[in-house]
Amino acid sequence: MENIREIFDSIIQLTDEEFSYYLSKLSYKEYKKGEIITKKGSIENYAYYVQKGIVRRFIDKGEGDLTFYFSFEHDFVCAYDSFITQTPCRYMLQALENTSVMRMSWQDVQDLYRQSLKWERIGRILNEKAYLERAEREFSLLAQSPQERYESLFQQNREVIKRVPLKYIASYIGITPQALSRIRKRIF
Repeated sequence: MENIREIFDSIIQLTDEEFSYYLSKLSYKEYKKGEIITKKGSIENYAYYVQKGIVRRFIDKGEGDLTFYFSFEHDFVCAYDSFITQTPCRYMLQALENTSVMRMSWQDVQDLYRQSLKWERIGRILNEKAYLERAEREFSLLAQSPQERYESLFQQNREVIKRVPLKYIASYIGITPQALSRIRKRIF
């Protein structure tokens, strides 16, 4: 919980009472490797904080899937569009390793926002950060070659390369696993 407190305090100072109230709203959940956390077509009812493990967001295309986001330890994750609109999700969240999360329901998040402007500020700043990450990802898909995207991913988060299967990394950068193997041979 210290990591969550540090993230929040880097945005705005919370009292011990305010943070304790936040903690009282959390529940703990574990997912096994490969387990679906949020199913396509379901309504996202929780926002998650990853304590241990990896979560990926992906679209199931039948013949394969398209991975578009990875979350690691100390990241917040959910199917945010479904979460804020309370409408069915168009993609899925999956645990890539045995994963443990702390989660908060949509209703509890709304209660926090009503309780204090501090919580609204924390929510806004965290969502602005997520937006910037998404904008950077979109830019990379439009402006960078697959090799540049791979190198950038490697520089930003070496854990991805060590812990995520290559087929998901290939999907994330928009190429086949075979093309990724050729890129890796050129680089290493």
